[in-house]
Amino acid sequence: MKNALKQELREKAKTHKITMGVLSVRNNITEKQYVQSSLNMEALVNKIKFLLNGRLFTNPQLQNDWTEQGSENFTFEFVTVIHPQDNKYINYRQEIMKAEKAYLDSIDTEIY
Repeated sequence: MKNALKQELREKAKTHKITMGVLSVRNNITEKQYVQSSLNMEALVNKIKFLLNGRLFTNPQLQNDWTEQGSENFTFEFVTVIHPQDNKYINYRQEIMKAEKAYLDSIDTEIY
């Protein structure tokens, strides 16, 4: 049983596609947003939640709101997704930075 489960998890890991793009952490009470881009947004969500829950996040305003208002009042949303392309010359770091700038320019809510 253990070996079958391990094999299934290995196969899942091989076929899992990493999501690149722009993440928004929205405070549903104040409507403030924290925006960050990443080459692996699932990992970024896990990292941010870990740091916020451990009271180690580097943005003190967001950390205070998270601590005082609770995690249930925040929404994590992939606001821009960059899809992988067959062109090996694409610099995905530049693409996600452009996408982050474009998103920040398009919103008119307060940013953390």
